[in-house]
Amino acid sequence: MEKSKLTLLIDGNWLLMSRLSVITNNYIDDNELCKNLQLLMIQSIKKVLKKFPNIDNIIFCADGGSWRNDLEIPETVRDDEGNIIRYKGNREKPSDINWELIFKAYENLMLKLKQNNINAYKEYLVEGDDLLWYWSKKLNNVGTDCIIWTKDNDLKQLVNIDNNKCFTVWWNEANGMFTPEFNDNDLDFLFNNEYNENDEIFKKITNNIQITKLNKNEIIIDKIIRGDKSDNIEPVLYKQAPKSTRKYRISPNDIDYTMDWKDDQVVYNYFSELLKTKKYSKNVNKSLDDIIQHFKYNRNLVALDKDYYPNQIIENLNELDYKTNNNINGIYLVENEIRSDINNLNGIIDFI
Repeated sequence: MEKSKLTLLIDGNWLLMSRLSVITNNYIDDNELCKNLQLLMIQSIKKVLKKFPNIDNIIFCADGGSWRNDLEIPETVRDDEGNIIRYKGNREKPSDINWELIFKAYENLMLKLKQNNINAYKEYLVEGDDLLWYWSKKLNNVGTDCIIWTKDNDLKQLVNIDNNKCFTVWWNEANGMFTPEFNDNDLDFLFNNEYNENDEIFKKITNNIQITKLNKNEIIIDKIIRGDKSDNIEPVLYKQAPKSTRKYRISPNDIDYTMDWKDDQVVYNYFSELLKTKKYSKNVNKSLDDIIQHFKYNRNLVALDKDYYPNQIIENLNELDYKTNNNINGIYLVENEIRSDINNLNGIIDFI
């Protein structure tokens, strides 16, 4: 079967939560709401396919828990009361939503996608971000371009362009498209006369689209060092304000975003020099060794990179089945099924 040329990688949990947040409550019961939520998700996918007609393949990625919760948490990763700070441990769902039914409907939608020849994945202890990392790398390696559809800023670290001009971009309607930074040599392929299939696809999908170029290392380094409240990731250090109980994260102006964050000696040298500066020499809440330990822990939480995945997770991902060029029309078949379900609603909760 011919390989995909342009694949849409869908952040399934983002799509679910973003559509749930805008759907109305004018339904007879939760069952009807869930069916209409399914329909809204499929209609949203259809709009993306219409916007990017070159898409010939879809991969839908869902959260299946997280192996990161099994990582050993350093003693220094504590709050002011001494409590352990757990990865994503601060997330709470609204109590007025029937979450059990919502997620049954989500699982049912994924089943419908699979039954209609659409790639859909949810794996034990694998986050959707991990699946999106895996498929973007795997597909780029075989010459398939990718669009990651999401609003999750963490996934911006996956933007890529390789030596064959095969690319991965990050996109949503509100924020536009994010691509890697290019140097002059990289940009040559956009303007030369030599035919390149990836060149043609890139031109088509970026036509009349807001483009932002980014340095993905800045995203990774910033989140490792400064943390992220939304994921309950603690900064590697705080600077205590003089004569005050207030504390501050390290300033972006003091971070070396060019450092090789994978090189432990480079990281050690950076923090060693930072702690010698007047600004940080006396008012930091941790020792150098504790900072380095915390940095390595955060790096495991943040980096979507093969060097930081457990071997078992990589082995499990490598065993996933994949349709190289699936049936895009399956989306329309799923829509018809859901519409039929809505028409036949009788108040019985019948999600598989």
